[in-house]
Amino acid sequence: MAKRLAQEAAQRQVIVFTHDIYFLCILAEEAEAAGVPISTQSLTRRTEGFGVADPDLPFEGKNASKRIGALKAQHQLISKLHKDGEEQEHRKQTIDAYFHLRMAWERAVEEVLLRRVILRFRKGVETQRLAEVTVDDNDYAQVDAGMTKCSNYAHDKALMGGVAFPEPDELLADIMALENWRAQTEKRSADTAKKRKAGPPTIAVPSMATA
Repeated sequence: MAKRLAQEAAQRQVIVFTHDIYFLCILAEEAEAAGVPISTQSLTRRTEGFGVADPDLPFEGKNASKRIGALKAQHQLISKLHKDGEEQEHRKQTIDAYFHLRMAWERAVEEVLLRRVILRFRKGVETQRLAEVTVDDNDYAQVDAGMTKCSNYAHDKALMGGVAFPEPDELLADIMALENWRAQTEKRSADTAKKRKAGPPTIAVPSMATA
């Protein structure tokens, strides 16, 4: 169905309403494969009423970069709550932020580290993208540290008390750790792909003359 809609969109405007994030991701993949531009937005409920158009997708539909941007915006809200002494809401929003940060790390592993070779909402495996993939010990250490930190706050036990909550500056540092790793990995992957596609270097072996 997604492929058929993408084909139709090459001929005329197609508008799709869906609650299914999985289908949305498949539709975006098919549109990209068909070379058809796609514009996404969401309808949300706000104080002004229902069906308010938002230019962004829900967090689950965002890519790694946009998830980081959303987390930065959430951090600003958390900073204001902390400054105003709204402790209960500050704790609630901080738990939510670390839950989303864990989701952002997971997306970054698929999209940035593994270069979209495998995506959870895609049926196929794009093996040609392996040309961009490298994984080293530093990647393991940073991903493991980021996921472990998020798991300390993104579970129900955090709501039960007994867990020391980080202040907004620490949350921002954790968000920036992901953003910096993402940028470094993107650059490394581009360099790796360029080298591999250029082919192996030519090695000259001198011949030995015999008497």
